[in-house]
Amino acid sequence: MRKLSRISDSRTGRDWLVTHQPLRLVGPNGSGKSNVIDAMLFVFGKRAKQMRLNKVSELIHNSTNHQNLSSAAVSVHFQEIVDLDDGNYEAVPGSDFVIKRVAFRDNSSKYYINDRSSNFTEVTKKLKEKGVDLDNNRFLILQGEVEQISLMKPKAQGPHDEGFLEYLEDIIGTNKYVEKIDEASKDLEALNDKRSGVVQMVKLAEKERDGLENVKNEAENYMLKELSHLKWQEKASKLAFEDTSTKMVEVETNISTLEESLKSDRGKIQESNKTLKELETVHNKYMKRHEGEVEQISLMKPKAQGPHDEGFLEYLEDIIGTNKCELNDDLKTRKDKFREFERQDVKYREDLKHRKQKIKKLDDKLEKDSSKINDLTKECEESTNLIPQLEDKVPKLQNLLSLEEKVLEDIKERSKGCSLPPLPDEK
Repeated sequence: MRKLSRISDSRTGRDWLVTHQPLRLVGPNGSGKSNVIDAMLFVFGKRAKQMRLNKVSELIHNSTNHQNLSSAAVSVHFQEIVDLDDGNYEAVPGSDFVIKRVAFRDNSSKYYINDRSSNFTEVTKKLKEKGVDLDNNRFLILQGEVEQISLMKPKAQGPHDEGFLEYLEDIIGTNKYVEKIDEASKDLEALNDKRSGVVQMVKLAEKERDGLENVKNEAENYMLKELSHLKWQEKASKLAFEDTSTKMVEVETNISTLEESLKSDRGKIQESNKTLKELETVHNKYMKRHEGEVEQISLMKPKAQGPHDEGFLEYLEDIIGTNKCELNDDLKTRKDKFREFERQDVKYREDLKHRKQKIKKLDDKLEKDSSKINDLTKECEESTNLIPQLEDKVPKLQNLLSLEEKVLEDIKERSKGCSLPPLPDEK
């Protein structure tokens, strides 16, 4: 913001033109240097004492030619410009405005912005928006202020003091960053505290991760060993099952063979019983015939009475003579058959008893083997069902470790994001 102002003195009739880069006012005594400065101070709201006056009404011109004037006014013209490389400038169209202050006989004054009635507050705000700070007045250095500046302390001792550093910051405009710097410092302190907490969390997470690593390794080793054990157990169960199945087939084959043999033996026994019954029938028949013959013989006379009679003696001689050999042979044959029958009967009965005992043992063994097969089958099924569960736990443990590592990496990234770049005065 550059200032272009023209100051007219109604008393002398002179005009002063202020260029776009005013640095100082010079001239001989009585040339009106102080009047120019006082006029600017008047527009910028300075009190009468600051302009070497007792009251504002003393600014009103009073001479023989101009008596009883009611007011005095000063206008300062402002316009934004753009400096060129050749030292000239260009005015920004539509950026000009005029600040005017009028002093009256009753020691009152009034402000105008572009001929519109205003007040000191609005004027101060308007100029501050354009870079002219009336509160601190760093754009206009008066006599005596240089000495005050030289006597300033390097830095303010309290919040309401002003040192040379604050003075320079106010001039160059960096004081507007003080509050932001304070806030940034507080934020930095808070972030440092937060970062310390995050770092502590990272350390705890790393410690917990290291602890979980050992637990994970132990769990994996245990699961692998358990899995290997179950696989071997499954193989052993399968082998035992196959062996038991083979034995069961053998037992069933033996049972079938024994049943066939028993069936054959029972048939032989039935056949022997049938033969025995036939022999008993023949024996009974012979016994009946023998009883009849005995009865006839008992009725015979001891000796025949005539040539055509037959007595007991003749009967015996006839039997003995004619049937002796036949009877002897038949008797011997029947005795042999009977003894063979008795021997076979004893053998068959012992054989039947032995086979019944063997069948009972085989039935007991079959029942035990069936129970063992059921147990092995159940154990095999449990092992088969447990293997997928154990295999499922391994990736879960690996996922848990990966999740912990991801959380740790996330915490590390967040802790890195908490770092702030150094402030300009720290470089």
